[in-house]
Amino acid sequence: MSDITILVAVLALALWPAIIVYLSWRREKKIISCLKNETPATKTPKLSTEELIVSTLKKMGCNPEKNEEGNIGFMYQGDDFYLSFQEDVPFVMIWYPWWGTINADNPVLPYLKEVINAVNISSFITTVFMAENEGDKEIGIHSHCHTFFTEDGLEPEEHLKLILDSFFDTRNAIKENIDKLGSAISEEDEGTKKERVIVKGFSAYKENSKPIENKQVEEEKKK
Repeated sequence: MSDITILVAVLALALWPAIIVYLSWRREKKIISCLKNETPATKTPKLSTEELIVSTLKKMGCNPEKNEEGNIGFMYQGDDFYLSFQEDVPFVMIWYPWWGTINADNPVLPYLKEVINAVNISSFITTVFMAENEGDKEIGIHSHCHTFFTEDGLEPEEHLKLILDSFFDTRNAIKENIDKLGSAISEEDEGTKKERVIVKGFSAYKENSKPIENKQVEEEKKK
């Protein structure tokens, strides 16, 4: 068994550092607890969804700006984020776009999906990776989160800060494990082809999946 195989197996068992798991768990627990215990959801908000978003971001010094698509862009701790919403719905989608890139020729790329899937399972932040255009060599890594956002429950500024900080936890966990994989791969002999090792994530459940077929097709097969 090669060093890279052993390393990936270890990462599969302990992908999240204990401190990151603890921080994410504490943040999620605090958000859920406040939403359950504070003012009932039937109370009419004093501000519209957009007004609350803009007001909260300004208080945090994030300089919000509304773009042509109606999304609100802002900066938090030097990084770009944007937030989409519907005026009459107390839910918002926060995106942390292009926080990282990876070249299509990078030997770590085959492992990226499994690493991201394993992190996604352990977090309320979801991370995806995609090229901007088909055939692009540069692949972007993006994270997003769908959350309840009103004046009721958790203080809006604290709520938003907890979520934005969790984006950084997710980013750091992915980058740390990709860096470890990259270092291990670089130590392998260049002329030796290694079998791809799958990090446990959504792929681990693939063998139990069932094909989805049209009902009419299934009936014809039975004839």
